[in-house]
Amino acid sequence: MSAPRQQVDFSAGLLYSLLGLGFAWGAYGYGLGTPARMGAGFFPFWLGIGLGVLGAGAMFRAWSRQLPRQRLERWAWKPLGWVLGGLALFAVLLPWAGLLIATALLVSVSSRASAQFTWRASLVSAAVVSVFCALVFVVGLGLPMPLWPLFLG
Repeated sequence: MSAPRQQVDFSAGLLYSLLGLGFAWGAYGYGLGTPARMGAGFFPFWLGIGLGVLGAGAMFRAWSRQLPRQRLERWAWKPLGWVLGGLALFAVLLPWAGLLIATALLVSVSSRASAQFTWRASLVSAAVVSVFCALVFVVGLGLPMPLWPLFLG
């Protein structure tokens, strides 16, 4: 069998299929129930199955002769490091620094991954996203998250 013509579609489809089927397998451990009386695992199970089928379709489409050949490019490790570092920083700081500061640092650090990075745009984005997250998650949804650092009350 020959290699897929669209390596990007094949790789994305493989990732979707593995994630979808993994989530479906994990959700199967919860009670599925019936469509009339859904259990805790019903929606995640079928969502995982749907994602797996979508991934299989993308993998199948990758061999289409109508599509031009497309190879995977090398990974951009530096931008990936900035984004993952921002996420790790957010996870560590959220309990102690509060949502506003942790989100602002997440956006500021992650925006360094962009080739068009500027401090001004980063700080404006950080302020807007922090306020938006506070309004949605703490005020709107009432999630019990500290907005400010613990030492400020």
